[in-house]
Amino acid sequence: MENTVSFQEYLLSKGYLFDPKIIENYLLSIKVKPFVIFTGNSGTGKTKLSQLFAEYISDSTQNSGNNSSLIKDNEFLSVKVPVNKSSFENTGWTLSNKYLYDVLPIKESQCDCDILVDNIPAKAYVRVQMQLEYDKNNEKLKNYFKNLFSQDSAKIVDLKINIGAFKEIYDRKSNNEDFIILEQNSNKTAFNERQWFMNNNIFNYLPFKSGYVNCNIVVKNIKSAAKIRLMPRLYFKKNEELQNYLKENEGKKVEVKIKTDNFNFENFRPIWEKEEDSTNHKKDPNYKIVPVGANWTENRHVLGFYNVITGEYHETPSYSLIKLAKNDIDSPYFLILDEMNLSHVERYFADFLSAIESSQPIPLYSNDDENYELDIPDNLLIVGTVNVDETTYMFSPKVLDRANTIEFPTMSAKEYMNSDFKEFDFKNINYLMNPLEDLDVRNMNVHNLKDIFMFINCSRGNLWDVLSIELDLFQSILKKINFDFGFRVINEILRFMFVSWRYEGSPKNWENWERYFDTQVKQKVLPKLHGSQKAIGQTINELFNACLIERKNNADARLVDLTKKDCRYYTSAVKLQNMAKILSNQRYVSFIN
Repeated sequence: MENTVSFQEYLLSKGYLFDPKIIENYLLSIKVKPFVIFTGNSGTGKTKLSQLFAEYISDSTQNSGNNSSLIKDNEFLSVKVPVNKSSFENTGWTLSNKYLYDVLPIKESQCDCDILVDNIPAKAYVRVQMQLEYDKNNEKLKNYFKNLFSQDSAKIVDLKINIGAFKEIYDRKSNNEDFIILEQNSNKTAFNERQWFMNNNIFNYLPFKSGYVNCNIVVKNIKSAAKIRLMPRLYFKKNEELQNYLKENEGKKVEVKIKTDNFNFENFRPIWEKEEDSTNHKKDPNYKIVPVGANWTENRHVLGFYNVITGEYHETPSYSLIKLAKNDIDSPYFLILDEMNLSHVERYFADFLSAIESSQPIPLYSNDDENYELDIPDNLLIVGTVNVDETTYMFSPKVLDRANTIEFPTMSAKEYMNSDFKEFDFKNINYLMNPLEDLDVRNMNVHNLKDIFMFINCSRGNLWDVLSIELDLFQSILKKINFDFGFRVINEILRFMFVSWRYEGSPKNWENWERYFDTQVKQKVLPKLHGSQKAIGQTINELFNACLIERKNNADARLVDLTKKDCRYYTSAVKLQNMAKILSNQRYVSFIN
């Protein structure tokens, strides 16, 4: 991503001054997990930082000249495929349209239309499915799927297909007819399920070919030859007259006319066929700021809903942004939920939290015996802002546990007004500017990470061993009050340490690791804390002492004159000291306080 000005210059030109470490923490955090929470007082710049970065990235994408027409044939696109018996017995799948947004560079995979079946009118739609078959002699891939299926019949895996195959599928065609006229069989599928695989004559009108094209696929580093084709299917909506007519004429041919006046062929055209707008037209922004309402009690405020009266899906700004992201998987998109805690987060955002953790689609609605689901694309980054005052709801630990929680301190008036607004000194700004670089780190497990960290040293020895001791210390302290953390938090902290190590140039001897571990203690461990003086007072003190160089003095967090030279983890120690003072005065404290 290139731009004529750096991100630092962009911020300063807008008159905004942010702590460079907050910017680093934010941009490193979204590499590890696509959900970040900003917390702090109103007016500290929480929403603005996420908006300005999204604007900068959006401008960079549009100014760089990169677009779909420049995709190279030997590049790969990824699609998630289910592991089932078909994946190893039939060596392939028929993939429904919910998978197409992940892999096919088309605007939509479904078009509404009006049809006449032997002159009986009906409402209908054409939907495209993809059939994929790999080499039947590839025993290694068949055995891989078979073993996965025996372990977990609900597993989804990533499969990569080379892009050149999709370019071969598409074919430029024009249509000037009023109707597409087909002959279809009247059978049980037609009158019971209200659908047909369409007669091959449909390929005379649609912008893709009828047969298979060859391609290459990769699954977990296992390569195979394969072939793919697109198959259109015609569905009509409940229509008693038509269904009875088809039942009476079972086994016979019927004439199906598709009206073309409201059938949008352009929806099926690949994105790379679109011509550049000579007027320098800009695409839609890569972000959306969505204010959360106090009345948000269910997910329809985020995801929209299906209107059973009109038969149409009511889209929200969030839903529309997700659709844009799914059709532009190489660019980051930002959903900024402003003031998330004006309502109970669990009530309207639980589906998102579950989808982020499980990588499973979100169920939307059922219609005509079909279930509609929404996959959250990997390039969607979610930023939630939280204002701290008496009018908002407290976040539950299970929500904070699923995000990096970044605190925005209030900048002093003197510092802000007398700043010279110089550029920041980032170590590797290009690495920070691409939030989708190292995207595979999100799926790294403890074995992958250990293989890397075992070759990194620090002044205290092997870094993997040091991190295991430090994490165990904080876990054991929190365990005393049942606030300890599990595998998810441990893995996410280790992933953050990995991208931080990459950001600092991947040194073999890494002496600055404590700066980033400090960040993770504050962003991933301390947000769990909330309670009364009796419940957590001693724990806060123990955690505070764990952040000091000298850990055995059992110092009272409220009374220590804190300096950086006394600390291993300075920002965490400062936060714990402030919490200890609030707890002493108010008898109750939480991280977001």
